[in-house]
Amino acid sequence: MQNADETSGQWKWVGLRLIWVFLALLFVALTLNFLAYVIGEGVAALSISLTLLFGIPYILGALAAFLTAPNGKLGGRHYTFAPLMTVPLVLVVGGLILREGIVCIMMAFPLWIPMAFGGSLTVRKLQKMRAKRTTIASVFDANIIACVFALLLAIDLLHTPQTERFTVTRSVVLDAEAGEIWPHLLDLQDIQPAEGRWNFAQNVMQIPRPSTAVVQGQGIGAVRYAKWGSHIRFEEHITQWEDEQRLVWVFAFPDDSISRYTDPHISPDGDHLKILEGGYVLTPLPGGRTKLTLHTRYDAKTPINLYAALWGEIALGGIQSNILKIIEGRV
Repeated sequence: MQNADETSGQWKWVGLRLIWVFLALLFVALTLNFLAYVIGEGVAALSISLTLLFGIPYILGALAAFLTAPNGKLGGRHYTFAPLMTVPLVLVVGGLILREGIVCIMMAFPLWIPMAFGGSLTVRKLQKMRAKRTTIASVFDANIIACVFALLLAIDLLHTPQTERFTVTRSVVLDAEAGEIWPHLLDLQDIQPAEGRWNFAQNVMQIPRPSTAVVQGQGIGAVRYAKWGSHIRFEEHITQWEDEQRLVWVFAFPDDSISRYTDPHISPDGDHLKILEGGYVLTPLPGGRTKLTLHTRYDAKTPINLYAALWGEIALGGIQSNILKIIEGRV
């Protein structure tokens, strides 16, 4: 039995090792990211990949568990503590070095944590088996861990993700007729920060809130100029115009302001995401009320399109709900 002083000293030693292990893991993460850049088509092409989302955190979790307790004698808590302390730090600090925005970090976090635990628990299982195995068998086990990363990287390089189309829709019922609502769809100016509603995309992910949206022209071919915050600008080219009934557009992004002021590795017209179309539909309801529906249609091309679509619902859905709340307040 170990006394309290021995146990305390042992955990202090673990803490010191965690510091240099963190630095080692950070170096490994940056090296693997650079490897993906060299072998693939650049960071943009692999910014959403099986390697980045599953392989790297699995390897980091395994390394964190093994390097902090190579003899496997620290107990079960260690296999939770090691990846939980080191991998999020690698994710955040590595993201800062690689200029990842908060959007990318938050999208990766729900996948990195369980994969890091998976790597850590794999090491725990192998350490339990080590006493009954030969040195050659132990080396073979370690190679199995390394093969997880190699396999995922090979899939990324050899397999082209499929493109899937998704539509995000939000609605609100307004105590007003369509004729009272329609002008606000054509002219929303001087939107104040207090207008709208709290949403995850703009309050937590820090995507700028809309400040203006003004249509110039009349009918099909008119252009709706939108501005978010002080810097983000994009255009909505009208393709359907039915007075007090429907306003539909295709998106146009004349510059990189969205990527520059949200996340440098996520573009609304990039390899993994293409935001295509949006629009309003006004549906009359009894009692002089109107249902206002806003939709956004986009293409996703990632190895995990359903996961990307979940974030589409969170981010685009939150932005849509905020815009509808602004219109409701103006009406």
